[in-house]
Amino acid sequence: MSSNAFSIHLEELLLDADELNDAHIALRTHKPGRQYRLAALNRAVVIMSVSAWESYVEELMTESVRALRPSGPSLGTWPALNTYVLGLLGNFHTPNAARVERLVHSCLGLGDIQLSWAWQSCNSAQAVRRLADAMTYRHEIAHGVNPRPIIHNRYARRLPEFFRRLAFCTDNAVRDHLVGVHGLQFPWPP
Repeated sequence: MSSNAFSIHLEELLLDADELNDAHIALRTHKPGRQYRLAALNRAVVIMSVSAWESYVEELMTESVRALRPSGPSLGTWPALNTYVLGLLGNFHTPNAARVERLVHSCLGLGDIQLSWAWQSCNSAQAVRRLADAMTYRHEIAHGVNPRPIIHNRYARRLPEFFRRLAFCTDNAVRDHLVGVHGLQFPWPP
């Protein structure tokens, strides 16, 4: 079972990127070569996808800390943990591999989340590199680099799925940590 951060939050936000990709297909001239006047859609897909990833990571940490809340009247140190994590999230703005790594470790004690970022035809190092590429494009687009970065439609079409896979791996690693280390039977609410 996926976290709500994944199944509700990330999926909902990535629908915007999917719709931009659909719009690109609908507006094509069907002539070979670069489709001029559609490049902004590809850049927007990058922005939307990275934004969805950032929001997902923040929501996953919030959901995970909520799962750690004791059920009884005595909350112990949980309020301090919750406040600490909310402070970290308030300063989390660039969801690159290193910052996600630090955030997950600081919030949950889970070491090296990047090792879980692997799936068929993509190992951890490749996933980290692909995330770095997306972050570089995002920064160039968001900060107005001129000339504008060229984002090929093939890249834009694949990016939402990359972030879905990355989040799926992150979800599984965090769930396994909450179950194995913290003893939570069902960390995600139904």
